[in-house]
Amino acid sequence: MTIHRETIIVGAGPAGLQMGYFMNKAKRDYLILEAATKAANFFTHLPRHRRLLSTNKRFNLFPEYEFNMRHDWNSLLSDDRSLLFPKYSSDLYPQADDLFRYMNDFAIKMEIKARYNTAVVNISKEDRPGAASGLFYLKTSDDREYSCKVLIMATGAVSERLPDFPGIELADTYANHDLDPKKYQGKRVAIIGRGNSAFEVTNNLAGHAVYLHILGGRKLSHAWNTHYIGDLRAINNTILDMYQLKSLHSYMGIKAVKLSKEGDEVIVHYRDTVLHFPTPGYYNDTIPYDKVIVCTGWNYVDTSLFADNCKPATKEDGKYPLLKTNWESHNIDNLYFMGTVMEANDRKSASGFIHGFRYNIRTLHHLMEERYHKVAYPVRMLSRDCEPVADTMIERASVESSIYQLHSFMGDVVIVPEDPKEKIKYYADLPVNYVMEQDWFKNAKHAFTMVQTFTSDRLSEHGKVSLSFVRLPSNEEQYSQAFLRPALRYYSKGKIVDEIYAVENLVLRFDTEDFEGDNVDKNKNLFKNFINKHVNLNPGKNTTTTSWSPRK
Repeated sequence: MTIHRETIIVGAGPAGLQMGYFMNKAKRDYLILEAATKAANFFTHLPRHRRLLSTNKRFNLFPEYEFNMRHDWNSLLSDDRSLLFPKYSSDLYPQADDLFRYMNDFAIKMEIKARYNTAVVNISKEDRPGAASGLFYLKTSDDREYSCKVLIMATGAVSERLPDFPGIELADTYANHDLDPKKYQGKRVAIIGRGNSAFEVTNNLAGHAVYLHILGGRKLSHAWNTHYIGDLRAINNTILDMYQLKSLHSYMGIKAVKLSKEGDEVIVHYRDTVLHFPTPGYYNDTIPYDKVIVCTGWNYVDTSLFADNCKPATKEDGKYPLLKTNWESHNIDNLYFMGTVMEANDRKSASGFIHGFRYNIRTLHHLMEERYHKVAYPVRMLSRDCEPVADTMIERASVESSIYQLHSFMGDVVIVPEDPKEKIKYYADLPVNYVMEQDWFKNAKHAFTMVQTFTSDRLSEHGKVSLSFVRLPSNEEQYSQAFLRPALRYYSKGKIVDEIYAVENLVLRFDTEDFEGDNVDKNKNLFKNFINKHVNLNPGKNTTTTSWSPRK
């Protein structure tokens, strides 16, 4: 007998649990299918060296829950303020075992509807007699069959992504290499990769190997510079210090193209682009090693699970599903992907991590409520006055965690109807690219968006290196401020017309005079004047924006 649920979620990791919480709250008919015996099984064995990259900063000056969630990168969203990860660990970079324990407590306390030991082995989409059309049918490892109208894949990293070149079988991988550092004592070791997993492995071996070469294939991307936390994090880059301080270990931009075996040695055949040579071109050579470990990331979709009639389109050579701006499959209706895979739509902020996708999932739930249950997306109705609009924007920019974590990707939208009798509509937490596609936005004569964004890339005289500009920001030039701050943009009929940025603040509070030694209303007045410039909600009521003092 086929077991039917309106929505089935595959995977009881952090993403599945988060959506389960929202489904419970809305009293929806859903079920999570999980292959393992408990929730968040990924964290029982990964990361391999057990230290998480997600920070757990517990002391943050301001009391608001939302402000503190900016610095809690591991908790899921719920109405239970006692169920927060900082109660499980005091470490700034916690252990994976603590996160596993937290997630399972969350699943139990929130009564998440999950069926464990139930691996999905096949997914099809069919029209069967006596059943609604277009249902998904899922066969599981226990010989059961489930059906649903809406299918959400929350399976996280599904397989290692390995280079396709001859001899790859001679290498160990991130997932299977021996963790005993004694096995590498006195050895020459090559690590193929350039991300955090490669450097995590290298950190563990740096005190044991004769030398470690990280073969990255190109220049490194540092998270402190790109602001994308999936890029190389400082906690993992010990080897770069050792490299530049002459301790034998090194990073090289050469690209491995083949592995071969000579006696006990593994030979790495590589190619390098040598534009700096007297005769530019390619250089090919080999280097012998005792061990080679490949750490080249993950795939986030397993298309082999799907029948041909519902196989999702992919991108980046199968690494990610191809998604619409609402996280629905680009080619299969009612099939969604969530969790780490959400970084398929966002490689600027935190969509691939708990502290980012927890907000994406909340937004996805609202969008699904609107689509499938006719429950309108939440909107705040404001009087036709720039005061409440500016107040709301400054409050959210100062306290809210969602648009802070998902800078440049998620923002707020304000629609000012042309009819003077209609109130202003304030929508929170929508993906900017999604908004740009919506008819209600493209048809609006007066619309504003607010997103948190960095402007360090506008400092042309300093290039795009964030830490190359550490001087006091200019009061005369809004782009001579490099840190995160809200950008207010005005659109008409879907086209951008103008923009302005709030004044930089190192604690990301735009509603206080503390730390800047200036008037508390400076940014609010800046936003009010900008709104009135384009919509003129308060004729004759423009406010003087106070000057501000340098940081102290």
